[in-house]
Amino acid sequence: MRKTWVKRDNIYYKPFYKQKLKLTLIGVIAMGILFFVYQLVYISQLLPLESMPAGPKTRPHKADSNDNPITLLELAGRKDAEHSDRAHRKPNQEQGSSTVRNESNSGKQTTWNNTQFAYIEKIGNYERKILRGIRLLDLDHYSEKPGTVKFRCLSTRKEIPWEWVNDDYCDCPEDGSDEPSTSACPGGRFYCRFQKRHKTGRGKDVFVSSGWVNDGVCDCCDGSDEWLTRTRPGTACPNVCKTNYVL
Repeated sequence: MRKTWVKRDNIYYKPFYKQKLKLTLIGVIAMGILFFVYQLVYISQLLPLESMPAGPKTRPHKADSNDNPITLLELAGRKDAEHSDRAHRKPNQEQGSSTVRNESNSGKQTTWNNTQFAYIEKIGNYERKILRGIRLLDLDHYSEKPGTVKFRCLSTRKEIPWEWVNDDYCDCPEDGSDEPSTSACPGGRFYCRFQKRHKTGRGKDVFVSSGWVNDGVCDCCDGSDEWLTRTRPGTACPNVCKTNYVL
């Protein structure tokens, strides 16, 4: 009688969790699906900002600074549902606006030379000036040499002179990108200096409405939205951020 070899798997039932090949294949497929889903979520966060309500599109002459409209403080930054119950007033708005108008008329200082709108960040042995209220992902759009190229609005790519950046007039009403440090744009966003990110550079950007800048209320965990109110004694915002700054 001739013997026939039969695999043990055909005789005895082998549980699914012991089938290593199938488990490995299923694990690889599951990890691939998770990877693509994660990439889609991350890419969606990098898309341009949502279109904001359009404001006035005509710009007054620079020679007459009295014609330059300033956004009303009571109307700025009240559209977010999360903070609709909080009242914001801006005690230093007149001080900041007068400083901007004087510097714009004199022509001796630029946005980068004005410490009111820029801070110095030390990276190793190199110091770089960074405009207040910008998103770190958009750092390349805010060049340190404004004389070489014009500024472009982030959403519409509209070109404007660098002298119009942070001049307290909204020239990019779609996203407010030309006024990162002021409250001129009703739908503008002020990105806190502390932006919570993973070491890989991924994460969500922390921002508040631009109407809450220098209003006496600490909205950012590091108090970076209240740099003018620090001139008064006892009003400095405490730093309650859980981690350090990540560039």
